[in-house]
Amino acid sequence: MISTSIKKGVSFVALLIAHATLTMALTASPTKEASGSVPTGQLSADVEPTHYHLSMKIDPSQTDFSGTTTINIKLNKDLMSFYLHGQDLTISSAKITNAKGDETSVSVAATNVVGVMKITSQDVLKKGSYTLAMDYDAPFNENLEGLHRVKDGGLYYAFTQMESIYARLAFPSFDEPRFKTTFDFSVTVHENHAVIFNTPEAKTTPLGDGWKRVDFVTSKPLPTYLIAIAVGELDVVEWTDLPATDVRKRPLPLRGIATKGKGKGLEYALKNTQAIVESLEDYFQIEYPYRKLDILAVPDFAAGAMENAGAITYREQLLLLDEDSSISHKRRYKGVQGHELAHMWFGDLVTPVWWNDIWLNEAFATWMSATALDIRWPDEEWTSGQIRASKRAMNSDSIPSARKVRNPIKSNSDIITAFDGITYMKGSGVLSMVESFMGKEKFREGVQKYMNKYAWGNTTAIDFFETIASVLEPAKAKAVVKSFRHFVEQAGVPLLDIQQSCKDQKTTITVSQERYTPLGTEFKNDTMWSVPACMSYGLDGTVQQHCEMIDKKVQSFELSGTGCADWLMPNVNAAGYYRFNF
Repeated sequence: MISTSIKKGVSFVALLIAHATLTMALTASPTKEASGSVPTGQLSADVEPTHYHLSMKIDPSQTDFSGTTTINIKLNKDLMSFYLHGQDLTISSAKITNAKGDETSVSVAATNVVGVMKITSQDVLKKGSYTLAMDYDAPFNENLEGLHRVKDGGLYYAFTQMESIYARLAFPSFDEPRFKTTFDFSVTVHENHAVIFNTPEAKTTPLGDGWKRVDFVTSKPLPTYLIAIAVGELDVVEWTDLPATDVRKRPLPLRGIATKGKGKGLEYALKNTQAIVESLEDYFQIEYPYRKLDILAVPDFAAGAMENAGAITYREQLLLLDEDSSISHKRRYKGVQGHELAHMWFGDLVTPVWWNDIWLNEAFATWMSATALDIRWPDEEWTSGQIRASKRAMNSDSIPSARKVRNPIKSNSDIITAFDGITYMKGSGVLSMVESFMGKEKFREGVQKYMNKYAWGNTTAIDFFETIASVLEPAKAKAVVKSFRHFVEQAGVPLLDIQQSCKDQKTTITVSQERYTPLGTEFKNDTMWSVPACMSYGLDGTVQQHCEMIDKKVQSFELSGTGCADWLMPNVNAAGYYRFNF
């Protein structure tokens, strides 16, 4: 996702950067459980979803929509009650059915934790498989979250924005990234309305009286935050399928979607999508993971863009351009398109267990976008721009109130604040630094190993660090994991003081480290890092390079080669996330 907190600048890099009532109609007077016993963060592992069937009726001209959510669930222990997510939903009926088809009465109650509701059975539910079905009505959200309405050109449209915790506004769900399951979706809409979902349409059934039902192909495993729905008199531009490649053995259907009359403005975006997709496929050596690719231009959109699997939504200004558009407009399009497409692998195919590692999704997509765009347009300096942006993150990372990249997430408010410049810019800078230290090909080998190992599953940042580093010899791998953790689990910027000396035709570098402290700032505690520093130097008219893990307060090492270095640059290509003094 391109975060709203950093969307307003004119460059791609700048772009990167109420208590709702849950109404339950099932019981005469639903009680609210004390918040102390209700999960404010992660739900219990006692119950987990294994499949959803979402059935909705959506008319964007109305203020409300309705639906039935049927969830296959697995109980990992005997219990009488459990929690799931739902917000601003009026539940009219709910039932649980066991594998034999026996129904059990359940009640639904709101809790004092926003977005969390409690299901209670009259009888003990034994460990095993069940189906939970809930009928409900809900208002279209007014804050461009969940399932919401947009008015454009006098017509109403319905769009979704489920990240981070807004799927619960659209349907009852286990609204966490670790609950990654398959989805079926069917929707009743006006017969002149188009419908977009994450998967291709399976069939359309006329219902009479101006209505139709559209059913979609079962999805690959997805978390709820990647579900996408769009309904209305949409322009659907059927583009030429992207041809099969050495990595992808099948053609890939590509479409552009915009509100009525705007479809013609999608040609430039569609024409340039193939190059980005193929660059990403080449880097990962994994084919685009989904059955189709839709890019949607949304006229009123709180986020800059959102990586819904197979149906990526963008603020329409990013996609509506042509050959005569400004260079800066074209760069914004390419940068954001690269970022969101990178998420199809990193974030969608492989998904974090919890929101404390959402930084890795966004940092990697920021870094990967520049890497992929450099493959296709090497003269446009995408990686240089990404590295410059990471240095700007040092301004906010240098103050006492700076937050860690990998912050604990204990509540909804922690989730909301996890999308900022530290996430996108510092995170991508740390990746650039480690790539420089490991070498591009070794780093790429580690990324490919990680993607193949965890495809269609969930991981933590530690899984990423350890898998990336595992392509190195053990001692170096251990040092890389330690360095990763130092840079994302503590705030601040290292400052390296460099001393150079030469004796007996050998150049010695002595480095001392401390936390960079802006003028007038004081820090109570010393901070130490394992800094993967790569330095270039001149020796007898040749340029040499040396990488060293700086993990002590003061550390010395010799440069390779005989002779005294003519010059020293302590940060090769500015890839290291640190400052230095001579």
